[in-house]
Amino acid sequence: MLGVLQRRLPDPHPARAGQKFARGRRPSVAGSNRLARRVRTYKLYLESSPQRKTTLVHVIELLGCTANAKTTAAALEATPEAIVAYLRYLKRHGEDVDPGAAFRTRVAEHITKGDFLGQGSPQAVYAPDLKPLSTTDLEKFLRWLEWSRADLLRLVSGVGDRELHNEPERGRSLYNILRHVGETEPHYLTASLGPVKSLTTAGNAIYHGRVEIREGLRVERQLVIERLRALTPEERRANRRTPRRTRTIRRSLRRTLEHEWEHRREIAAQLDRAA
Repeated sequence: MLGVLQRRLPDPHPARAGQKFARGRRPSVAGSNRLARRVRTYKLYLESSPQRKTTLVHVIELLGCTANAKTTAAALEATPEAIVAYLRYLKRHGEDVDPGAAFRTRVAEHITKGDFLGQGSPQAVYAPDLKPLSTTDLEKFLRWLEWSRADLLRLVSGVGDRELHNEPERGRSLYNILRHVGETEPHYLTASLGPVKSLTTAGNAIYHGRVEIREGLRVERQLVIERLRALTPEERRANRRTPRRTRTIRRSLRRTLEHEWEHRREIAAQLDRAA
C-alpha cells in the first residue's frame, strides 16, 4: 500500500490511486521512472483494532516517529506530516537528513490483535524490533535520546509554575503530561532488561512530586543513557518471549522515543511551538 507523498513526485500512471502531487508540469515517463527510483520509501508499521479505528503508525526507520488518529485512514493521512516534522527535528540537531526530499510510504505490517491497540500495545512487536541492536545503531539512538529530552525540556523552560499546572479546556496540564512521561519511562527499559533500581527510583520521585519536574526528567534520561551504554552483547540481541508478548531492547528504545515524541508534540501544540 502506497501512502501520500509529502513532496512532489511525478507519476507516469496518473490514474494510480493513493498518490498526490503538487501543481506543476509532469516530466517524461522516463524521467519519472528515474526519479521514482531515487525516492525513499518509508515502511509503516501499524496497530489498530480489526475495525481499523484508533490507529498508531510507527515509522521505525525514523525511530521514535509516529502518527495516530481515530481511524487507520486518518492516521495514514497524517503520517507524511509527522515524518517531515521528525526529519526537521533531526536536522535541527545536525543529523544528515533532508526534510524537503520527496518520499513514499508503504504499509509493511498491521497488527490487529493485542491490548491497548492504537495506544502503544505491548503486543505490537514488528520484524525490525527483533533484530539485534548494533553498537552503531545504539550510539545513534543514544544521541536521539539526548536530543529528544533536551527538546522536551526546552519546550517548558521558562514556563512558570502557574502555567505549568494550568488545566486547559481540553487535555491535561503541562505538568501532568511531563509527570506521565517521567513515571512511564522506566517501564520501557525494565520490560526488556529487568529491574533498574536507580531508574525506577527516579521515575517514582517524579510521579510522587519529590523532585522539581524538569530536573527529575533530566536526571531520569541520564540514567536511561547510562544503563544503555552498559548493555552487554547478550542484552543487545536478546528476545525475551512469553506467551503474551516479546520484549527486545530495540522495542524498548523505540517506545521510549515514540512516547516522548508523542507528548512533545502535545506540549508543543499547547504552547504553539515546534516540537
